Amino acid sequence: MIGNNIRLRRKKLKLSQEALAKGNWTRSYVSQIERGRIQPSIETLSKIANKLDTTVAELIGDYTALTKAKATILYPDICKQYLAQLPETPTTIFLEHLTNSLLTNNDLDFQLPPNPELYYLTARVLTFKKKYPQAEAILKKGLKLFDLLWRMLFLNQLCYIYEQLNDDEAYANTRDELMELADSIDNIQELEIQLVNELKYEMDPVRSAYLAMFIQSIQYGASFQQILDSVHR
Repeated sequence: MIGNNIRLRRKKLKLSQEALAKGNWTRSYVSQIERGRIQPSIETLSKIANKLDTTVAELIGDYTALTKAKATILYPDICKQYLAQLPETPTTIFLEHLTNSLLTNNDLDFQLPPNPELYYLTARVLTFKKKYPQAEAILKKGLKLFDLLWRMLFLNQLCYIYEQLNDDEAYANTRDELMELADSIDNIQELEIQLVNELKYEMDPVRSAYLAMFIQSIQYGASFQQILDSVHR
């Protein structure tokens, strides 16, 4: 997708691959990017965007840039590079606040949007900063607002927090609640099938994106677990 966007933009400007590469890369390198054989770094994309008189967000798509910003939330310098390429929205403004709180270690003093992913990311940031009571409060609030899959993630994060706080009773109670939710699903494959079936009939684009994310996480997680199991045998 990125390579094709670069190629289309280059052709629109009537630039050759040699002209785009001049001063920075070889024509072959540009060709491999356009064919999708190389995934350019954000720095390379910034240079290409500048030469093509556009933005990184236009080349990779706003959704992709936003996804990358969320994925790098604990790496604020990198996250900010993606956010800088995106239009200002409530979500990007919120993520900007999160990254700033990591860089300055200031407290978060803004209202959380009713978005389970932002609740989870905020709790991760607070946990990373070892502000466990604040993270606990956000996760407990989220438990009352969101569905089974997010509740399982929130409970799992709470278990980690209680471990860090050496709160054995809270850990045991939260673990029991998590196991009770998990008991409704016999195995990971069954969960994946359940999510795929939900995705097939889901009309809400936001909910669809979350379901797709969970499905991919299950698939990738299972593959990584196989790798780790084989390494540690």
